Amino acid sequence: MKYLYIIKVGETFPGTKEKLNDFESWILRFLHNKNRKIKVINILKDEKFPSLRSAKGFIITGSHDMVSDELLWSVRLEKVINKIAQTDIPLLGICYGHQLIAKALGGESGFNKKGKEIGVVKINQVPTSASDPLLEGFPQKFCAYETHYQTVIKLPLGAKVLAKNAKDSHQAVRYTKNIWGVQFHPEFDRDIMQEYILKQKDALVKLNFDVERLLSNLQRCDRSSTILTNFEKIVNQEIKR
Repeated sequence: MKYLYIIKVGETFPGTKEKLNDFESWILRFLHNKNRKIKVINILKDEKFPSLRSAKGFIITGSHDMVSDELLWSVRLEKVINKIAQTDIPLLGICYGHQLIAKALGGESGFNKKGKEIGVVKINQVPTSASDPLLEGFPQKFCAYETHYQTVIKLPLGAKVLAKNAKDSHQAVRYTKNIWGVQFHPEFDRDIMQEYILKQKDALVKLNFDVERLLSNLQRCDRSSTILTNFEKIVNQEIKR
């Protein structure tokens, strides 16, 4: 039996975890095969990375760490990403995962010169992305939840932008025939996004964010979670790549 593996590379705030669970649980909510064919591998607990022969696909979660810190587990994971790129196994990176994929494949990730992005953001598909299976069913403009300081600064050779906005030109990227990344958080919902704004309130004030406005602008961004269901369809070969 082959599995879709969720590679857990980060944890949410302790208080948030107690109330709302963690990254892998938020992802699992949107996947249909929750029990038999999906496994979570916690890199932070030194759990062994599975054999590629046992994998139908991979999802790399977000993290509160920074790709530019080049933590030991992160550098090791870059090598695995390069191995996956030599196969047909689908891979999706979310936020940190997206940035790590870019770095692993020869691009560059680091701090966004336009500053931190947080809250509900508006994202636009690029015209050439309409046929991409990851964005199947998406409107040309959609909203999503975000919280990040770092971003993909330079794409690796051959990567194609699928979606962008004014603050980040690489909101969704197809890196290879089988590898995608998104800067936004398709696993978030309104409650999780609210938690992230409140937990970072003091830091956001120092960065001149209007926290009350961020909270009042919260809305449902249900369409963005379709990224996860579409990726699961790709893994199960229900959508042609």
